Amino acid sequence: MDLITSRTINITQLGMNGLMERQHAIASNIANVMTPGFQRKEVAFESQLAEIIEKEDLKDYIKGKNSIDYKPPMMDVFTGEVHKYRTPTLQEQAYLKSNVYDQYKPQLVNDVYSGTDRHGNNVELEREMMDLSKTGTKFMVLSNLERRQFTGLSEVIRGQ
Repeated sequence: MDLITSRTINITQLGMNGLMERQHAIASNIANVMTPGFQRKEVAFESQLAEIIEKEDLKDYIKGKNSIDYKPPMMDVFTGEVHKYRTPTLQEQAYLKSNVYDQYKPQLVNDVYSGTDRHGNNVELEREMMDLSKTGTKFMVLSNLERRQFTGLSEVIRGQ
């Protein structure tokens, strides 16, 4: 982990990006509320974030296992180094080096489950306004969490 990047900041940024995409989809839905044949759009990203968190948890477990599992000192015959801790397997090393954040891509999908009006449009203005409000609230919570992370980092830098 470098000084500015942390798991919390990375995940909150991904969440806020997904929520911004959702805001765009909702705005498009509201703009097309009277367009005949328009099918409302939704943005799905929460399951991807949950998967990223699970993969990061596995990385933390592997790191912890390698730093905690003590083995009696053994001298490497070829290098002369003394190993006191478990060495990660090649598969674990590759997994630890992988970037799980690269796989993130919010998905824009058509809502095919909502009923349509006589013109083939399935946008309900009340639902869109409620979704807009919920999305804005979630965004605010994530931005406050990120702000707290940076405030804590700032306090560490200032020595408080």
